[in-house]
Amino acid sequence: MTLHRLRLFALALVAGVVTTTVQAVERDVVGWEGARWGMNEREIREAFNSKLLVPLAGEQPGETVLSIPGYVFLGCPFDVSFRFAGARGLVRITLTEVGTLLGHHGNGIAGYGAACRLIDRRLEDIFGPGQARGAAKSWAFPSADVTSAGADAGRAHVTFVRHVETEQRA
Repeated sequence: MTLHRLRLFALALVAGVVTTTVQAVERDVVGWEGARWGMNEREIREAFNSKLLVPLAGEQPGETVLSIPGYVFLGCPFDVSFRFAGARGLVRITLTEVGTLLGHHGNGIAGYGAACRLIDRRLEDIFGPGQARGAAKSWAFPSADVTSAGADAGRAHVTFVRHVETEQRA
């Protein structure tokens, strides 16, 4: 009887490992916070209705941009920009560390500085180990790539970029 229970336990353990591995492989990044790939400006405004959204000029023809100044993500204050490419909707989200934000939501510069220096580690907690590319780290997913850099130099930035080609083929 004990040997039978041991075998059942081993089988359950192996099944759990296989399930965990399969789930990790199927993981994807479909946006950031309340934003999802393909959303239009109105939908982003609804998703972040408690935040100030500032329209900015796009860098590419047909591109529009909305920005949230001073958004705190993983304990670090960022200026966030949402880039839209016409009918494709949201295609890029960029977070750039705010350099001189004092006392935002009760946290001081020291607290923010520590959180910003740890941003890569906190992203690895979410996404798993990243691929190092010089001082940057990146993660590739079926729908998007995520890149983080600059935390060691005191100016962290994180970019989420949608795989538009993948979306067009699907």
